[in-house]
Amino acid sequence: MTPAIVSVHHHLRPGGVSTVIAHTGQILGDAGVPHLVLSRETPGLESLDYDEHRSGDLAPALLRSAEKRLGDAPRVWHFHNPCLGRNPALTRSLAVLAGAGEAMILQHHDLAEDARPRNLEVLRSVPVPYPVSPRLAHAFLNHRDLDAFTGAGLAEDQAVLLPNPIVPRPPSPPPPDGAPVVLMPMRGIPRKNLGEFLLLAAAAPTGARFLQGSAPEQENWRPAYDAWRRFAESHSLPVVFDVFRDRRPEACIDRATHVVTTSTREGFGMIHAEAAGRRRVIGRRIPYLDLEGFPTDGLYDALVIDGRDFGHLDDEAQRARLLAFARGEIDVAVEQRGRKTPLRAWLRGQLDDRQPWDASVALAGHSPESHLRRLLDLRDRLLAAPQRPIGQLDPELIARAFP
Repeated sequence: MTPAIVSVHHHLRPGGVSTVIAHTGQILGDAGVPHLVLSRETPGLESLDYDEHRSGDLAPALLRSAEKRLGDAPRVWHFHNPCLGRNPALTRSLAVLAGAGEAMILQHHDLAEDARPRNLEVLRSVPVPYPVSPRLAHAFLNHRDLDAFTGAGLAEDQAVLLPNPIVPRPPSPPPPDGAPVVLMPMRGIPRKNLGEFLLLAAAAPTGARFLQGSAPEQENWRPAYDAWRRFAESHSLPVVFDVFRDRRPEACIDRATHVVTTSTREGFGMIHAEAAGRRRVIGRRIPYLDLEGFPTDGLYDALVIDGRDFGHLDDEAQRARLLAFARGEIDVAVEQRGRKTPLRAWLRGQLDDRQPWDASVALAGHSPESHLRRLLDLRDRLLAAPQRPIGQLDPELIARAFP
């Protein structure tokens, strides 16, 4: 009987993790590998959704759901972001399942220790936040996160790089004529750095338009998002917010001449893979991301304004400097590989060039074939590993890697 992969996430709302799960399902389905997805949308598992105060653990409900749909078939659990501090009941379930001998992959797309103080506080309330076992692997998207865990004592054979899979899309050349259309295909959450996105819009040539993907679904993030929206409207910036509400993301990409990222923190940076060979990516480079093979000519290291990096200012300071820049009172310099260029000149040069870069070498590492091979090799290794008493990692040691 072919062992199944059971993907578990808090929810399947639009976003990077949901896209990864959908791509994984397509890849496994094409290969004839049984695949089950469990989330808050699954009947009986509504308690998987974000809930910082959720008590108990969800292991019995997860086991019932898997056995109802898979019977007694062998399985490997593939949890996505179960230790992010968004639902302590889910995190508590990991040690229960590991103790029962279940084979598991814990995929850490994001980390509570990475500038998420509230999440980390919730994670610290869990007795065993990071279980370890020969039948359990911790999977990462970049070397920075992997090194943080191995530095905290995780055995190297229980730490794996598992790049996100990318399912190839048909070619879609950018519009050759007309004003630039720059798409930020992301939710408007704080780490996406909306203020910097608006700064680029203020620096763009006349006629350029900037489109922002979607509003955040979390209520606690809506006030900041709405404040930036009102700011853009009141100062007549060429920005349209929440465009995915009325159009599919793919339709928006087809209209765009470029895509932009101003994020200050990402686990992988899905935008680089999804735009590769289709649109030029411009914006902020995140130093620790593994972008080998991906074009980075359109990425800067900092936007220097008054001697400080604009992306690291708080919202109030960003708004004040953005207004001063728009009035011509101060300048902004793009810092790129040690060189500085005035922002307006740099951005005009980027927008004048619409030819997508070739990223075929980088995409090979994210191909369906390579992901399938990595995932099945990991599945088989975990199922063959002996069951032993579980241990745990100290989140305080992990947190030291994220000052």
